[in-house]
Amino acid sequence: MGYAYGQLYGPEIAQNLNNLVLYFKEMVDGFLLKLGLSQSMCDYIFGQLEPIGFYLLDVNYQIALPYIPQRFIDEIKGMADGSNGTASEQMIIRANMLPELTQAACTIFGAFGSATVDGKLYHLRALDWEPKAQVNQYPTVIIYDSTEENSKPFANIGYMGLIGSLTAMSKIGISIGEKVMYVISPKDFPVPPEFTYVGKPWMYVLRDTV
Repeated sequence: MGYAYGQLYGPEIAQNLNNLVLYFKEMVDGFLLKLGLSQSMCDYIFGQLEPIGFYLLDVNYQIALPYIPQRFIDEIKGMADGSNGTASEQMIIRANMLPELTQAACTIFGAFGSATVDGKLYHLRALDWEPKAQVNQYPTVIIYDSTEENSKPFANIGYMGLIGSLTAMSKIGISIGEKVMYVISPKDFPVPPEFTYVGKPWMYVLRDTV
């Protein structure tokens, strides 16, 4: 699966990996420009921050690696090999670790029974990325039909180069989305939720759910 993916879309994967970097540069620039810094100073600061960000992603990967199924490791390697060097394996890994650091905070909605006109279950999912962000250049719907035991065909909805699931729907009718839990009122949640970087990355957990 990964090798064919890389063969078909190597240049697009590489471009989208760069788009992710540009997306965060735009965010940093926007913040610093509001503080009155010049564009050249913004470029300099991002140049200092970029290797730190890559380092944190690499550390996160090493922490999670013992819990990542081999099939995901093989898929990323296949993607890089299939691209014939166009897409870097290390950058694909970093892109797939990015949601671990950002702790995604998207919009989800579910309604069923008396909450809907026909009583059926409806699941809404919005990624909440800026519509003009360059990362939106390559949205994807990838159909997986694995021969692995107990696996069911599913559609993985995301972005070029990401193999985990932000949104997905299986042939047997399971759909998924995600929403990080922010505790706004300690009175409502006196014991804050626990989170850890030690374990299987959450996008891989969601993918295996479907």
